[in-house]
Amino acid sequence: MARSELIVDLGAIRRNARTLLQALGGAELWAVVKADGYGHGAADAGAAALGAGATALCVATVPE
Repeated sequence: MARSELIVDLGAIRRNARTLLQALGGAELWAVVKADGYGHGAADAGAAALGAGATALCVATVPE
């Protein structure tokens, strides 16, 4: 059985965040990064969103 591979495109996360911010007309963008991005690296995804202008990160529980 072949193994599946998932590639997280951090550039796409940054581009999407910038696009959303333009559409929001001055409202804040909060990126939801819970459960370590379902095992795919919430820290990197969150950093990409924040670097593109997101105001905050949302998680499900305090330890996250």
